[in-house]
Amino acid sequence: MARVRRIVARERRSFEFVSKGKGPATLLVHSGGPGLTYHYLRPLLKLATAHLRVILFNPRGVGKSFRPRRTSEYTVQNQAEDVEAIRRAFGIKELHLLGFSAGGFTALEYAHRYPQHLTSLLLCATAGSAAEVRAANRVARASASPEQRKRLRELERARKFDSKEYGRLNEQISRRFQHRFVDLNNRDWRATHLTREVYRAMMTRTGDEFAVDGTLARWDGRRYYSRIEIPTLVLIGRYDLFLEASQEMAARIVPAHLRVLPASSHFALFEQPREFLSALREFLVDVTGD
Repeated sequence: MARVRRIVARERRSFEFVSKGKGPATLLVHSGGPGLTYHYLRPLLKLATAHLRVILFNPRGVGKSFRPRRTSEYTVQNQAEDVEAIRRAFGIKELHLLGFSAGGFTALEYAHRYPQHLTSLLLCATAGSAAEVRAANRVARASASPEQRKRLRELERARKFDSKEYGRLNEQISRRFQHRFVDLNNRDWRATHLTREVYRAMMTRTGDEFAVDGTLARWDGRRYYSRIEIPTLVLIGRYDLFLEASQEMAARIVPAHLRVLPASSHFALFEQPREFLSALREFLVDVTGD
């Protein structure tokens, strides 16, 4: 098991991380959620080689990484600035940035702000805007049975977003799009924690799982697509709610390559682990030359 360490970046911002490999190339991985710890992405450490270092880190407010004073500081833009601070602190010269799920929002934002520091971009199970997240949520809600939708409306009217029943109902509705082919009970997922403060601040202030009214509400990274000129991998599961968004992403980013895993939903890393890692490895070999 990789040892957990800390790195101090600009303005005394410190971040928890684990790493494997030596480089000179570095795959920096931004976890999703928003607010999830990096633990569920530990299988990506298997990509490390004598020429490629893999770094997984906890974003601001997550785990024991630094916590800003105000929840309004949990934004995609600030997360992108954190990535640049981490890159500088590590002295990374050849950066390959992977964003999983909501981590993909940050990866896109970073690609827009610091294209000169990026060698390649890996966008996994993600979308390009808050509008696309809302559209995905509408599809998920429409897939529920009449009884589920009725009970969901009742819980919403009562604002019982923190109740166990609401959590169970949301899991039942979303499972076919999130982890259709597996139960999320492996060691890496059990080690993963969600920092609700970060999730609520960025995604949903009330806890309504079908609303996007946090700091992400107006974010739109689709306007960056035409400016991305580096090799890009878009990796998505066939049953992921972000499939259509990822297809558009790959079509509009000219150097992008789209891979769709046929027996996967959102957590393709657990549903088709061999194929997921192989797709990443093949892409990285192409762009690093090793």
